[in-house]
Amino acid sequence: MWSEARSALRRYFGYGDFRPGQREAILSILRGRDTLIVMPTGGGKSLCFQVPALVLPGLTLVVSPLIALMLDQVNALERRGIRAALVNSTLSSAEIEERLARAAAGELDMLYVAPERFGSPVFRRALGATEIGLVAIDEAHCVSQWGHDFRPSYLLLRDVWREIGRPRLMALTATATPEVRDDIVEELGLREPRVIVRGFDRPNLRWTVRREEKLSEKAGLLISTLGNGDETAVVYASTRKVVEATSELLRGEGIDAAAYHAGLPRERRARVQEEWTVGNLPVVVATNAFGMGIDKDNVRRVIHFQMPGSLEAYYQEAGRAGRDGEPAECTLLHSYRDRFTHEFFIRSSYPPRKIVRATFSALRDAVRAAGGPVTPAQFAARVKDAKGEGEIYSALRILRDAGAVEDTANRSSCTIRWIASSAQVRELLEYDNGSEERLAVIPVLEGLARISAQAERRHLRISRREVARWTGGDFGAARDALDALQAAGLIGWRDDGLRSGYVPADLKLDPDALPVDWERVAARRALEMRKLKRMETYAYQGGCRRRYLLRYFGEVLPHRRCAGCDRCG
Repeated sequence: MWSEARSALRRYFGYGDFRPGQREAILSILRGRDTLIVMPTGGGKSLCFQVPALVLPGLTLVVSPLIALMLDQVNALERRGIRAALVNSTLSSAEIEERLARAAAGELDMLYVAPERFGSPVFRRALGATEIGLVAIDEAHCVSQWGHDFRPSYLLLRDVWREIGRPRLMALTATATPEVRDDIVEELGLREPRVIVRGFDRPNLRWTVRREEKLSEKAGLLISTLGNGDETAVVYASTRKVVEATSELLRGEGIDAAAYHAGLPRERRARVQEEWTVGNLPVVVATNAFGMGIDKDNVRRVIHFQMPGSLEAYYQEAGRAGRDGEPAECTLLHSYRDRFTHEFFIRSSYPPRKIVRATFSALRDAVRAAGGPVTPAQFAARVKDAKGEGEIYSALRILRDAGAVEDTANRSSCTIRWIASSAQVRELLEYDNGSEERLAVIPVLEGLARISAQAERRHLRISRREVARWTGGDFGAARDALDALQAAGLIGWRDDGLRSGYVPADLKLDPDALPVDWERVAARRALEMRKLKRMETYAYQGGCRRRYLLRYFGEVLPHRRCAGCDRCG
């Protein structure tokens, strides 16, 4: 298979040979060994599973949390003549079903999916009917509760992997400390895996810290660091407010820059990303919402106007510079007050026990008074010691994860009972009288028929979100269609949807007896504070900055001075 892999590399990707680390990773997976790969951004991780997907039998299932990355990679693969597709929340049920059918029929080499998809029993049954030769888990640090971007949905992967027969498994990440690597192996249940850590040291990147406490002077440092602003650059800041102010500052200085953060309309974010990607916009000022999954190799500068909360985040974001191998600058503009923003984020994300208890008590009392689900806005004022809305939402997250609270949006549903026979439904679907009424109800009728056939039941309970997808996300239109089908005597249905909000799992639960793992919450809070301290130490320490970064990720620089940071010349 190795010769086939090299042929696939040349034929589809145009490379003469593999990079360091890629060869070991691909050989390991071709030999059937579970493999964990740690390579920095731009190191070529994707080829480690894309090439095996072309030579191994069966489908390669790629798990990724990043919709932008899925879309970019699938488009690039299709342009190369590789059979690839994606499944995520942007697709309709019909589109998802079509792609799963192609996968089961052997018509795809790769299928990209979001980890949340594994919560769907229908999707998991579809996987069981598909020959899967390789599971590739991208951003694998998300499975570790001690990593910098833990996502609970990743905890589903171990059980799903077992359900589909434990095919070859490859886990990949750009940033993982030795402790996080051990946690990935344990959480995924890897069997004596080959762990490959390569290429953290990128000699083309120069690491610099410039310190200034006054905001006005810091703005001047940013402008001088960008120069005339005609080189492709990303400027990172910690909050939306600072992103907006900084982009306005740069435009006032004649630098063509645009803001990017999650609070902007989707269309505007897409336009900014596209303009920057094609080279029409040289500078983007962004929160960490920008950059994930974007494949642009000629970024000459990454500047952090504010310090990130961890070295993992910093290395990942700064590592988007110089992916073409040409010289690039990674500059941190640091002031001591930067830490206060992250301390606030950490405290808000892991509130003290008294806030969690007070949130539960206030929620319980509000639900009793309202007779049903309530939103945080309806009871937030009763949580006297909470420092902002963020603490209350974090307390609800902790309570939800512990099973003490339910988010009713996840169980809003419709109950549907078939009156028409299967033969009558088929006849209605096949007969087209061209009427507007038929056009309005057919998408809903098709969706009901498909789910009924898959579940082999004539009584169904379907989420409102799923029903709304059949009418382009408009549940009002879906309700009208269901009413029309009911009036025609085809179905009986009722809307079970609850008011969106939160409810205690048990109204009688004592706030002093909440099933929360308080030690774990405290440990996570302490870990985030330690990460922040290590990030701050990077800014103040007197030795080689490259050496400090590599040591944090478990690599050793063979010489004491790197000639690639402001400390070493």
